[in-house]
Amino acid sequence: MRQKFYDSVAWTVLAGTLVTFPINASAQDVADDQASESGTDLEIIVTAQKREERLSDVPVSVVAATAETLQASGVVDATDLGAIVPGFTASTSVFGPPVFSLRGVNFNSFQASAPPTVSSYIDEASIPYPIMGQAMFLDVERVEVLKGPQGTLFGQNATGGSINVIAAKPTYSLEAGFRVDVNQWGETNAEAYVSGPLSDTLRARVAAQTTQFGGWQRGYFLNDEKNGDQNKVAGRLLLDWTPTDRLSVALNLNASYDKSEQQQAQAFLFTPVNPAAPAAGPFLSYIGNEPNDARDADFDRGLDTRADSHTVQAILRADYEITDSLTFTSITNYIDTRFRSPHDQDGTAVPMQPAVSKADIESINQEIRLTGDFADGRVQFVVGGSYADDDITEGVANDYVGYTGFPPNSPAEWRYDLTQKALAVFGNVDFEIVDGLTLSAGARYTDTEQSIYGCTFDQGGNPGVRGISQFIVAGIDPALAAAYVSGGCITIDDGPPNFSFLPVFADQTQKEDNIAWRGVISYEPTDQVLLYGSVSRGYKAGTYPVIINLFNSVIQPVTQEELTSYEAGAKLTLGDGRVQLNAAAFHYDYKDKQFFSFLPVLQGALVTATLVNIPESTVDGFEFDITAEPVDGLRIRGGATYIKTEVSNYVGFDFAGQPLDFSGKEFNYAPPWSANLDAEYEFQTSGSVRPFIGGSVTYRDNTFADLGEPASFAMPSYTLLDARVGLISDNGWRLSIYGRNLTDEYYWNSVASAGDGAVRFTGEPRTFGASFSFRY
Repeated sequence: MRQKFYDSVAWTVLAGTLVTFPINASAQDVADDQASESGTDLEIIVTAQKREERLSDVPVSVVAATAETLQASGVVDATDLGAIVPGFTASTSVFGPPVFSLRGVNFNSFQASAPPTVSSYIDEASIPYPIMGQAMFLDVERVEVLKGPQGTLFGQNATGGSINVIAAKPTYSLEAGFRVDVNQWGETNAEAYVSGPLSDTLRARVAAQTTQFGGWQRGYFLNDEKNGDQNKVAGRLLLDWTPTDRLSVALNLNASYDKSEQQQAQAFLFTPVNPAAPAAGPFLSYIGNEPNDARDADFDRGLDTRADSHTVQAILRADYEITDSLTFTSITNYIDTRFRSPHDQDGTAVPMQPAVSKADIESINQEIRLTGDFADGRVQFVVGGSYADDDITEGVANDYVGYTGFPPNSPAEWRYDLTQKALAVFGNVDFEIVDGLTLSAGARYTDTEQSIYGCTFDQGGNPGVRGISQFIVAGIDPALAAAYVSGGCITIDDGPPNFSFLPVFADQTQKEDNIAWRGVISYEPTDQVLLYGSVSRGYKAGTYPVIINLFNSVIQPVTQEELTSYEAGAKLTLGDGRVQLNAAAFHYDYKDKQFFSFLPVLQGALVTATLVNIPESTVDGFEFDITAEPVDGLRIRGGATYIKTEVSNYVGFDFAGQPLDFSGKEFNYAPPWSANLDAEYEFQTSGSVRPFIGGSVTYRDNTFADLGEPASFAMPSYTLLDARVGLISDNGWRLSIYGRNLTDEYYWNSVASAGDGAVRFTGEPRTFGASFSFRY
């Protein structure tokens, strides 16, 4: 695996040699004639600082990709961004919600309500939780991935960075288009849009997308059923209204649903809590019959793996130019999500732990701001405020049919009502002291409040899961056992102030505040060179653990985490605008980083999962990326990130409740090396149709899915090879045939504990397909 990475680096170096080698005389003549066009083609306009700027002028580490780049790389949602963004990883938690990581910064929690470390936005409107982003990548213009804390302008929960999706906007003339993609598994993805004016002041754009069929998983030992058919639909209506030269109003209405069969995990570790339990024997028969292919996936026969999720969102934005140099902006954002994700938690066809993860989230966000400039544009500023209010109901219904740690047929459901509220004011100013030298400073004050109310409930059975609580409290006072009844709350009041050992609902509130800030010095000696250094601080909000919990004492909040970043970087435009090279080095100081971990309860008699704060940890790293067009028709994109993550002086507990020194251990889901390289050549012809050929390499180093580097949770390194070939027409159509994961690499992106063992979620196997698109 390591050799494959070296091969990837070699290709990157070769590409760098190619783009910096002097072009011959005849090619140079062409380059001189088209330098401006080539430079413009490579240059993307971004809004990373909430104003339009050239990507090469932004003193932030940003990876930007157009819709065409996303399509060529097979990026259809945020979980695929690792194909074009070095340092980005996406994993699947055991109950379905994705976990995003940038430069090793992530929050490994299976909660749908867990505040992320990598925030998401569509047209600057927040997507507070990853499960709410079902329609983010519908009909996009471009995607911007910002690395490092972005709390000053984008708010909390962006300590790792942010994903900003910019939707394709309504046009002044009639336009339309569609795209159809079909692969060997039968998965069919279709997207279409129509855009144009409705009047002199009103423009509209309607887009729709669906993904159907395509199940690629199969039972292999005790199950022969197929899994993975897709059933997704998304739609969006955009209206842009400009009643006057100074007022513009934009409305974004979008909705989506997902009734797809959810990917099921593979079991690979078989350690039943009670080897004498009835289900233990069949479960242990998987030893020697472990999965050895990405497609292998045993799950309970007849299990309905279809999701039942939907999201609706409405965004209203108004921009009013008070003067030529002062603009008022209001963004109102409402989003409502229902999430239902079924999973066979044990990863086998033995009926043990079929479960459904549930979440209902309603979020309201309002931002207002003033942006402007003075002193002949040498001073640019933004000042504003925001309010966010999230209401959440979340839990998991687990049948516990044969889980050996409970009596057979002991269904349970943990269900909690949570709130997240945040009120903030912010400001930022950029001052160009002299030509090319700019100082920037910004700060955001945020006041937050989180609350939780709920319990773990018995759902029937005899003796049912309530029998566990009855057994525990009977050892203290036999009369207490009668309080734990079928269908009732079974969480034990085992902590201060009461110690009643009766059923109790968690009922807590946490209030915190913070000041995020950022200072930057940037220098542009020429239009082709930007040098910058920054120091910034960001915060991720605290939260409560939403897990099966028999003990109220461990339902304690984790406090907000703090990340201070030190970064220096350069952005260089070379070769008459044909090459854009960006590089950065960074150091992060972490305080109170939030991790998913374990705690012993009842003086060590039992162990439960929970969330913890780790006092101190660090991240060091460097990265580079390059975009080049060394000769007409040849486009190269590539980059690499190296990180060293480390926990400082922390002793916690492992899954067995034994003390474990985590000091010096790396973060989970933080591969030290990650790299991407993509190249495409479009042949120049005299006709209207041009052939093209392209390919890409993606590398991820080995890492761990759990804190403490446990061997069972190791995730080996892997290299993915993709290729594509096709035709492009001046008449607006494009035909492509592609292959992804050509070497059929068997890899996984997540590993999780499953009570009686451990499971993993694999990446997709080798896939071939074809895509056709047309634009009018």
